[in-house]
Amino acid sequence: MKLVRGWESRYAPDVTGGLRLSKARLYRAIGEEEGLGDRREGEVRIGQQGDATVSWEGSEALPFRLSKEMEEQSNADMAVAIREFLAKELDDPEVELENQGPCKWKIWQNLTVEDSVLGSPFLFCLSREPATRSDWERLRAALPERYDTWTVTEDVASLNFEIECGIKRWMGLNEITEHRLEQKRGWVAYSYDTAPPSDEIREIAQITRWFRKGRKYKDQEEYRLA
Repeated sequence: MKLVRGWESRYAPDVTGGLRLSKARLYRAIGEEEGLGDRREGEVRIGQQGDATVSWEGSEALPFRLSKEMEEQSNADMAVAIREFLAKELDDPEVELENQGPCKWKIWQNLTVEDSVLGSPFLFCLSREPATRSDWERLRAALPERYDTWTVTEDVASLNFEIECGIKRWMGLNEITEHRLEQKRGWVAYSYDTAPPSDEIREIAQITRWFRKGRKYKDQEEYRLA
């Protein structure tokens, strides 16, 4: 398996004498600005169920525009209005509604959880080596233009070992005597259009959450070492 890695010339291994890794959260932060990271990658989302009551009195206070005709026609139009409002507020189109009677609704939604207290691994990212000119063009278009130098690796296990040795050397130089090193390597899954799926609470701290991105990034064909 051949993997390629794009670099800015100044950060290429033969210039710096080593490999440059970045925190996973950095890729989320640079997001669409650089055309590299997904602003929702690694996001933690938990499914939640709740109830909503919509009152027609004092309609000016409602957060979305409803008409009296909607009440008289059917619940369908009101459901659309509620769903559109919640989707906009939560940046999540996967809002489900069920009518429970006059003005009462059951809502299922996925809420984003603040994850700054959870670990953010260091990542080293590569891509599948393109086989044709058109494949190269797609990969180049999917990555920042500033990547003007490329390297190739065929031995991922050795690369992983080299990175691990570098981390342990750093810990030794900083007199860190106890540690637990969690590792994962593999292909990124481009599994969602707008928002990552929700997780069980027990899964939110897992390193695997950093191995999924939106489908718009699929041409990166990314392989990660975390």
